[in-house]
Amino acid sequence: MGLAQAALTPDEVWGAWNLDPVVMVVVFVALWAHRRGRTSGSGRTRDRRRGIAFGIALVALVVAFVSPVDAMSGALLSAHMVQHVLVLLVAAPLLAFSAPSGVLLRGAPLPVRRAAVSARRAVRPGARWLLVLGGPVAVWLLHVLTVWGWHAAPAYQAALGSGWLHVLEHATFLATGVLFWRVVVGSRSGASRVPGGLGVLLVFGMAMQGVFLSALMTFSTQPWYPAYAGAAAWGIDPLTDQHLAGVLMWIPGSLVYLPIAMTLLVGWLRDVTTDEPDEDPRVASSPAPSGVPERA
Repeated sequence: MGLAQAALTPDEVWGAWNLDPVVMVVVFVALWAHRRGRTSGSGRTRDRRRGIAFGIALVALVVAFVSPVDAMSGALLSAHMVQHVLVLLVAAPLLAFSAPSGVLLRGAPLPVRRAAVSARRAVRPGARWLLVLGGPVAVWLLHVLTVWGWHAAPAYQAALGSGWLHVLEHATFLATGVLFWRVVVGSRSGASRVPGGLGVLLVFGMAMQGVFLSALMTFSTQPWYPAYAGAAAWGIDPLTDQHLAGVLMWIPGSLVYLPIAMTLLVGWLRDVTTDEPDEDPRVASSPAPSGVPERA
């Protein structure tokens, strides 16, 4: 997640791995704590699907911020968009589904677990302001504003020129993305899941805003970000690079949002059908009152 490297050339790309010690320590500690937290005393693992989802999410983040994609993001807008797709459409929903916080805490050292419990008590999860900010509409708006805000030219240019802003950009993408997808797919206990119909609307709305932003980028006649003027060194002009970035945002977004929306819709329709009250068999089998003829 380092500072953009506009001077990178195609010949240097395969050697441009981001082996920042902080990044590597975070990755290995997350793997260690998650594996330790999932292993019970008998050696068996819990909830295999969620464990696999967490692993894939971590791989997506490594590809985005450790592999040469991170270095290329300073030279090509399309490469930077690959990072955003991996964070927003792969890592965030998988982390929300895997709900790793409890597992990571079980695998963490005792002082870390105690500090987490103290922090949770201080926040008071039932506080009214927290319930409002964590509501479906508020979380949806927060995620949309974060995505659009960072793609505005001034913020985007600033992030390319500042290491800590670059980190903040991707951190807010991931954090608000996880919050949004937790509302949609639910936490480990399912307590934060919204009704199926509302979930379909939230995902559909997120898909539409993504299509709108990617269409603006794809069909623009002017480059948005002057920092990518050096894309010509890669055999592509800046405007074509921007159009490719828009397509990379557009197509993967459709491939993620549509199946999830359809799954939620099918589940919602199934629940509605299942919840329809059947005729009470006692009423159906009770004899007609005396003096009242039974229907033929």
